[in-house]
Amino acid sequence: MLLGKLEKNTKGEKKMKIVEGRREFHVYYQKPEFFGDFTFSDNLSGSKIDDTHIFLKFVLANNLEDVFKKMQGENWSPNGEARKLIIEKGLEHTSMSVGDVVYDSYLRKWSKVAMAGFEEIPY
Repeated sequence: MLLGKLEKNTKGEKKMKIVEGRREFHVYYQKPEFFGDFTFSDNLSGSKIDDTHIFLKFVLANNLEDVFKKMQGENWSPNGEARKLIIEKGLEHTSMSVGDVVYDSYLRKWSKVAMAGFEEIPY
C-alpha cells in the first residue's frame, strides 16, 4: 500500500509524508522470555530492540493510542486471523501489552507501552 512519498525537509532528512492523517508505525512485541518481566524495560532502547522484541507488523494509524486500539486482539484478530503470524514470529500474545514497543516512522520516535499510555524510549 502506498502511504505517500519520501520527502526531504529543510535539513535534507527524508521523512514519510502523512497521508489522510495516518502514518506508518512499526510494532514490536516482547519475546516470550521477556513477556511480563518489566525489569528489562528500564534499559530498553530502539538500537537494541531485537534483543528483547520481535518485529510483528506495520500499522497505519493516527497516533500511538490508535495503534494500541488497532493492536488489540478483538480488533485485528477477532476470529483468530493473527494466530498463524503470531506462531510464525515465535510470539505468544495477540493483543498489544505493557512492554511492547512502537516506532513512529514519521516522527522517528520509539515508545513502549506503559501501565498508562506510552513512554518514549531512546534510540
